[in-house]
Amino acid sequence: MSLAHVLLGLLTDQPRTGYDLERLMREDLDSIWRAEFSQIYPALARLRRAGYVVLRVLGPRRGPRRNLYRVTAAGRRELKRWISEPVSAPRVRDEGLARIAFLDNLPSEERRQAVANLDQTIAEEIARLRSAPAPRGFRREARRGVLERLETTRRWLRGLAPETGLPPAGPALPAHKKK
Repeated sequence: MSLAHVLLGLLTDQPRTGYDLERLMREDLDSIWRAEFSQIYPALARLRRAGYVVLRVLGPRRGPRRNLYRVTAAGRRELKRWISEPVSAPRVRDEGLARIAFLDNLPSEERRQAVANLDQTIAEEIARLRSAPAPRGFRREARRGVLERLETTRRWLRGLAPETGLPPAGPALPAHKKK
């Protein structure tokens, strides 16, 4: 997946500034994609050179200007092509699972604490995502997928109870309420 395609997807709704794109990404896609301004603006410049977006400069003659980006027909075709192409198996960089992979390097008590910390972090992320305003359309479904993955990881962690000292896996967490 590339940042350029994520930006094209966000621009299909309406023209936006780089600031608007970063904010929307943080609000709607935070759990699946993150990017800083230092990544967004170079990606927008590449999209512009490729003819996938056009730039309109807004603002006063003096002071800061605002750059408004709009997706072109070529950009829409590229987004459709990307969405339609076969998806490779997910390869994620999951710091929590990477730490689990190396728990053998810790004594028993520290191992239990590390797993408990991860369990708590996941619980907090689940709570944060559930309390955040729900995005629209399939962005909501993407968030729901992240919640399912987090809840599954949390159940799996709790299934490690004999090795870690966490309480055993209990009933499934409450289902995500659709808004």
